[in-house]
Amino acid sequence: MKKINIYLNFYKEHLSPYSRSKYIKPFNHVVIFCRGGDLKKDRKKFLDEGEVAYIHTPLDFSAGENGAILWFWELVDLENTGIRLSRNDAASDTEISELISIPQRLEGSLIRCDTVSFPPSGCAFPHTHAGPGIRVLLEGGIRIDGEESSSLYKVGDAWFENGIEPVFAQANKKTSSSFIRVIILPSEFIGKTSITYVNEEDLVKPKTQMYRGYIDEPLK
Repeated sequence: MKKINIYLNFYKEHLSPYSRSKYIKPFNHVVIFCRGGDLKKDRKKFLDEGEVAYIHTPLDFSAGENGAILWFWELVDLENTGIRLSRNDAASDTEISELISIPQRLEGSLIRCDTVSFPPSGCAFPHTHAGPGIRVLLEGGIRIDGEESSSLYKVGDAWFENGIEPVFAQANKKTSSSFIRVIILPSEFIGKTSITYVNEEDLVKPKTQMYRGYIDEPLK
């Protein structure tokens, strides 16, 4: 199966009240999470705080009266477009940009956005995923242990997981913790979990993490 190299980017944007943000590259696939405020399109409500949208065509929208705090995940075919980011607002702040490989036939991949929540002291046993993705912490705190490193993340921090390297996740002991993520997976995983536990004995142990899905559909 032929593959193409594509960038998975994550960045944030703060829009002042009624200001506009416009996408100029129609190839790009973008997941938008409204972290605060709201967005309008054609003077109608587009996204409220806590809502998510997946777009793959140019879209012109504006913030509401309280402005908007936006988190973006973006797939960009750098080899074909020559432009890494689609947005034209210099105030946007790119935090992560990772080169990944996906099938040349876009329908062979799906884009998934969901949240993962943990109670105090919750954990995710050592595991891998069927594809790469970028996570961003929504609340609490979390430690991610890889094969060669361990990192602590606070609210608003973003990190990349390639899906291949096993990781162990340990949530904050005192408060609930959660993160939102976008993962690129083979299309056969639509409606199915992407996680594989490393140790067979962990398969039967109670799991503390809980999931809420927003987007789970083939790339268009």
